[in-house]
Amino acid sequence: MALVLPTLTAFTTSHLIAILTAKTQADFTAAFDALFARNLSVVYNGKQLSREQYQAQLLGQSSAAVEEQGASVSVQGQLEVPGNDGQISGIVGLFYSSLVDSRFLVFGAPAESKVTSSFNATIQATEPRPPSNPRIRGYFDPRRIVTVNQIATDQALHVTIPTASINSTSPGVTTKNFALPQGPFGAPFGPGPVHLGPTETNAVPETFPGDGEFGALPPLIPGETIGKETNTKA
Repeated sequence: MALVLPTLTAFTTSHLIAILTAKTQADFTAAFDALFARNLSVVYNGKQLSREQYQAQLLGQSSAAVEEQGASVSVQGQLEVPGNDGQISGIVGLFYSSLVDSRFLVFGAPAESKVTSSFNATIQATEPRPPSNPRIRGYFDPRRIVTVNQIATDQALHVTIPTASINSTSPGVTTKNFALPQGPFGAPFGPGPVHLGPTETNAVPETFPGDGEFGALPPLIPGETIGKETNTKA
């Protein structure tokens, strides 16, 4: 019974995710060698890179980097064109993004960066079949990527600084709907209405009609009656 290999897209996607999410550099190197041929031609953002330079570039975008602690990959688009011999060779195009969490903390949370990439690769059967070993189970995949043309942007995501609970206002502008905390005697802190006594306001004595023209009114003595008392019962 002939063994059916994964599709070109599945082959490329699974290995690329394994590269970017590797936890150690040893796992990263093993995943990188399982996807890319020894004689690899790379164009990254319009520049020709060697295999070693490209490996270092992907290492910096993976969770295996010294300063990183985790990564997640999301593939948004994929396209493949099989070769004349089916799934053994062909061309694969991927559009993916990855979020990488740093080991360094900013305001108590890991700093995060986002890589958005268009990845186009040519795949060929380059690996010779090893001698069969009955103790090793699994299938042999001779396919490797021989050419890569990749465009990628690396963006550091912004960290939001917590703001104050009360927004600042311009000088001379009163903040509305803001209640002061309660004071020790039940009343709120802060200024309130002030009541001054007559002696503190320098109040002028009130002038009654006729004052000066008919003479000043006689002083009132408690218990004294002014004028003649009239007996209404008489």
